[in-house]
Amino acid sequence: MLQVRGLRKHFGEHEVIKGVDLDVEAGEVVVIIGPSGSGKSTFIRCLNSLEAPSAGDVQVHGGSAAHAGDRKALAKLREEVGMVFQDYTLFPHMSVLANIMLAPVKLGRMNKAQARDTALALLERVGLRHKAEGYPAQLSGGQQQRVAIVRALAMKPKLLLFDEPTSALDPETVNEVLNVMKALASEGMTMVVVTHEMGFARDVADRVVFFDGGRIVETGPPAQIFSQPAEARTRQFLASVL
Repeated sequence: MLQVRGLRKHFGEHEVIKGVDLDVEAGEVVVIIGPSGSGKSTFIRCLNSLEAPSAGDVQVHGGSAAHAGDRKALAKLREEVGMVFQDYTLFPHMSVLANIMLAPVKLGRMNKAQARDTALALLERVGLRHKAEGYPAQLSGGQQQRVAIVRALAMKPKLLLFDEPTSALDPETVNEVLNVMKALASEGMTMVVVTHEMGFARDVADRVVFFDGGRIVETGPPAQIFSQPAEARTRQFLASVL
């Protein structure tokens, strides 16, 4: 589903991502963990060109690779990859329903009636059908993040990216969002998730990637990464967070 080759990202003279390769199979849940400042969020933003890679290429679903600097290909890539951010990024002046309908209609994926039906069905799926006419300010953080997930799903993406989706939430609402993500995983959605939620990584991931210093240090199934990590840096990190 996803193939990344030689991905690099520079900010001025500072290289944040240092030649990363990654493959993700269809239906696989890959969870990226690592210390703050390790480049995890920059890496995941490069996967759908929110940050333009400085070098390397990204290919989704067997399509043409989007090379660094190829704006047309990167724009096409973004249409196939949904993104859920830390801070919801909902438009405050628009209703929940309007937030979800905006992109499918604006980009010509659906007419308004189709977009409305899709949005209502997805809201029902995450337990928020009754909030369709409400506004973001009237929702809790967990509810806003569930709406943000629905907004991404409304575009029918082939791949869904999550950038620390629970980091801005009150601890009591974290499970609201994690439960939706677990349901998506069980339904076969291909997902790449950057998170500090080690329990989610252990329980839901097919593969865990430990990221540090702009590189993949170690990757493997959760049982191996959490119980018998091969790299000393992985063991040091896990000892500090578990």
